[in-house]
Amino acid sequence: MIAQTLSEEQLNEFDRMNGGGRTTTDTFYDFLVRCVLSEDDLKNLEMKPNKKYLGPICEGTMGEIFGPRGIGKTWLRDAIAYCLTRKLNLGPFISNEPAGVLIVDGEMSLNLLKDRRILSEHLPATIKPLDIISNEYLYCSGNPVINLSDPLWRDAFLELIKETSSRWDVIIFDNLSSFLPGIKENDQESWAPINGFFLQLKWMGKAVIFIHHAGKSGDQRGTSGREDQLDFVLKLTLPAGHDPADGCKFDAMLTKSRSLTGAEAAPFTFEIVEHENGGLTWAVTNQRESRKEIIIALLGNGVSQKSISDLMRVDKAYVCRTRTAAIKQKLLNDSGTGFTAIGSLKYGGFDVEKYVS
Repeated sequence: MIAQTLSEEQLNEFDRMNGGGRTTTDTFYDFLVRCVLSEDDLKNLEMKPNKKYLGPICEGTMGEIFGPRGIGKTWLRDAIAYCLTRKLNLGPFISNEPAGVLIVDGEMSLNLLKDRRILSEHLPATIKPLDIISNEYLYCSGNPVINLSDPLWRDAFLELIKETSSRWDVIIFDNLSSFLPGIKENDQESWAPINGFFLQLKWMGKAVIFIHHAGKSGDQRGTSGREDQLDFVLKLTLPAGHDPADGCKFDAMLTKSRSLTGAEAAPFTFEIVEHENGGLTWAVTNQRESRKEIIIALLGNGVSQKSISDLMRVDKAYVCRTRTAAIKQKLLNDSGTGFTAIGSLKYGGFDVEKYVS
């Protein structure tokens, strides 16, 4: 058997992936021979359990948050960063231990980045660091801006992460399009080296999150192959009956999660609200509960089950189950088409016009 040695280009790529340590006589065959694990080897392999930070965000995971333009993805990004660095829960996402965070921001102005710090005004002190790399700050400082399609930029990030060691546990790239100029989003081949870069960060023990735009269909833009390596995907959508005057308010749902099930994986509604002591904060509500209440209010106002299914974007069976339960609880009349006295007191004040208009 002849085992061909690696070309210089392949050796350089090996260095990039592994930080050196190869020799000119290494072959792919040598790598395979050295890394075959027997069943007993695997059983006795000493591995530290991955740290759990916040909900689906764990050590060595990779995730995506996507939604339409202007929905408020960056507000959620900041709330997640504050929860990670201060060990705070975020709705159904439970905080297990604090994590240092690096936000890599591709397009927000420095003024707006500063203004958004208002969210932290009434929060506890940080436990772990929160740092930001801003494309605008790079540009204003006379430096080139980040382009992750360039292997030199990817190498620079890998070197930075290695040098800073344990300072950052979670790295958030916001947003994907701003860091990949000229890349065709539907081309899986163009995505391959970017995916390899994120995987390297993941294998270094970092949790990697990238933020992306949704297309006209509501799904993420670009190749579906982007999701293959992801541990979680959080999809953001506008709630039924949303009024732009409500400001930043959206529904969040995990469409993919390898680590969460049950209540912690439940969809939720996120919104930016005024803090009682001035400034802004965020509020998270259980989407299933609020959705159920809206359905009961619509039923009590005589809206048909089919119309409710269309308006609320839920299965007809879910509407039917909610109606049956509300009848049993004496909230709706026997036909399920109007309120009882109790139901009217509890749900009669709901503004259903914004859902049916």
